[in-house]
Amino acid sequence: MRVIAGKHKGRGLITVSGSTVRPTTDRVKEAVFNLIRNKTDGAVVLDLFAGSGALGIEAISRSATSAVFCDHSRDAITCIKNNLAKLHENAEVIHKDYRAAISELAHRGFIFDIIFIDPPYDANLESDVLALIADKEILNADGIIVLERRRGDPQYKLPQAFAETVTRDYGASTISIVKRATKVALTGTFDPFTLGHKYLVEKALEKFDIVHVVVLTNPDKKPTFTLKKRLHFIEKSLKPYRKRLKIVFFPGLVIDYCKQSGIQYIIRGFRSAVDSQYEEQMAEYNKTHGGVETILISAKDTGISSTIVKERMQAKENIDMLVDKSILNEILAEEKKWKT
Repeated sequence: MRVIAGKHKGRGLITVSGSTVRPTTDRVKEAVFNLIRNKTDGAVVLDLFAGSGALGIEAISRSATSAVFCDHSRDAITCIKNNLAKLHENAEVIHKDYRAAISELAHRGFIFDIIFIDPPYDANLESDVLALIADKEILNADGIIVLERRRGDPQYKLPQAFAETVTRDYGASTISIVKRATKVALTGTFDPFTLGHKYLVEKALEKFDIVHVVVLTNPDKKPTFTLKKRLHFIEKSLKPYRKRLKIVFFPGLVIDYCKQSGIQYIIRGFRSAVDSQYEEQMAEYNKTHGGVETILISAKDTGISSTIVKERMQAKENIDMLVDKSILNEILAEEKKWKT
């Protein structure tokens, strides 16, 4: 293991022996710092579950102002101190579990620009750690949390104050960037995604930092387009906004998705009085059973819906004004498949 860049570039680091500590590989570490390359200069850093201290030391090498290292393992603490001494760096090293360490740092008034979280696999600590960071308010308003976990592990629960803005898979690891952000969910079957749906996303982005576009299942409907196609159409239609979106499929209830993602609001559109009445009933259910507020927006064009798109396709009528031009040809190609 080595320092990848900065003033200590190429210097080797001592690792913790044994199987209780899982060091971040150089490949994953390089990927992490590529994601946050504009954030380290002058940053105050917290390295939780620090292990050998490789992430915090890499940040120091890349011009972070200071770093605090925390771990509950005595061997890890010794390793961190040896690595710091080897590089002639001074930093605070705390020998406590994450809950005690976060509470102590909050009590002492620490506010961090970058917090690295790399908990042990199978410990399922991510939700608790994030909730504690939010509760103790130790993350700067513009700060980021870098979370490393095993690829394929169940989704953790996000506090309402935080949003997952970037997720990348690297080998057996998944890296997520989490930060403070307002968020809202737009839900539906999107069969297919229309300009009416795009209008709702654009309205949502006027008020919220992040929009989750969540494809749900409807037992009363048999979708015309495959899930893969629907997700593709959404991603392509919304490409200009991709940095502020999370586009996912969720097999359960919208209130369960919102609870998991720490989302307090969903946005829905209506085209008529009948639509509005139905949406108000659903809004009441989501509020009562999930504590989720619904923002209802009148459609910009009442003549746009997924159903109308399919009806016009069946009737061989023009759909140019119903779907985004980026997906028009692909949707028409799907129509040709129906006929064969």
